[in-house]
Amino acid sequence: GNRSRLSEIFSRTPGWEVMAVMLGGRQVEIGDRVQTVTEGHKATVRYVGKVEGANPPDGWVGVEWDAEGRGKHDGEAKGTRYFTCPPGKGSFVRPDAVLAPPVSFQEALAEKYASKEAASAEVSMPFRASGGKKQAINVEFVGNDKEVKRMAKTDKLEVVTLLGLRIATAEQDEGWIKKNAPSISSLELDDNLLRDWQAVADIVGQLPALAVLSLSGNRLQPLTSAPTPPLSSAFPMLRQLVLNATGATFAHLELLKGALPALEDLHMASNGMASLDTSPSEPGAPIVGWPSLRGLDLSDNLLCRWEGDLDRLGAAFPGLQRLVLNGNRLRSLSFAPPPEEGGELGG
Repeated sequence: GNRSRLSEIFSRTPGWEVMAVMLGGRQVEIGDRVQTVTEGHKATVRYVGKVEGANPPDGWVGVEWDAEGRGKHDGEAKGTRYFTCPPGKGSFVRPDAVLAPPVSFQEALAEKYASKEAASAEVSMPFRASGGKKQAINVEFVGNDKEVKRMAKTDKLEVVTLLGLRIATAEQDEGWIKKNAPSISSLELDDNLLRDWQAVADIVGQLPALAVLSLSGNRLQPLTSAPTPPLSSAFPMLRQLVLNATGATFAHLELLKGALPALEDLHMASNGMASLDTSPSEPGAPIVGWPSLRGLDLSDNLLCRWEGDLDRLGAAFPGLQRLVLNGNRLRSLSFAPPPEEGGELGG
């Protein structure tokens, strides 16, 4: 786990000891997603512990910012390398002074849908359109006792939207989601702090009716091995998955596809994809896709080759009916000629 990796790091560095760094009552670990208090800048934790020459030397968090130019270095400070990231994206921060505490899905759901404040508030709800562009709409909730009681019935909620609320974990009380939100069929968790697919599974694995899931704006770590229960069985009814602006690629989803048996609609816009390869070591290899897939959104990526790349999609997704490629770098499209009568191609 993360603690064992930390121990390994420190064991190779004389004089350093593993220490707990806390944020909002939770221990900060390598790989966590974090967000600043003031401007909402997001980053990934790459180091936790002591920084030689700093005052005080203990309790620092090394982060790699999502935004280029936000940081000051590449993970090296005063001749000592603590982590590695692209130049200008690394910083060391004091978590209690700079970072906002993460929240759980349980806390966010209860605060928005079951609190008194939720029944009497006008809020701006951002949403991400296809292609990753953000817009906002104002929604006014009118408060009265009857409305408060209705919103408190979270077990009846079917459509839930929790955007940009720093959600990083599932729940404090084991089984709370399954007990209090079993009817959710559509869930938007865009622009939160979920770190990996296991964190996602901890939430959605307790939502047996879930058919639509949006995770746009979350930087999920790719799987390194085939998922096992409960992750492999967390999405049995999922029909639509939105992964815009997550950095997800076909290679990232290669290990996950077995856990998505019912998937019909996949959105992967604005992910910086230049290729549809599922394995860097086998460029151009056939894509083994989902037979059930009907819609695929690949808009605003870096795709530039039809031959040998996009033309593989037909074999990978035999049921595909809708393909969105707006905003890519394709200069031309070409299609194989239809077979002549008799089922054979002419010479």
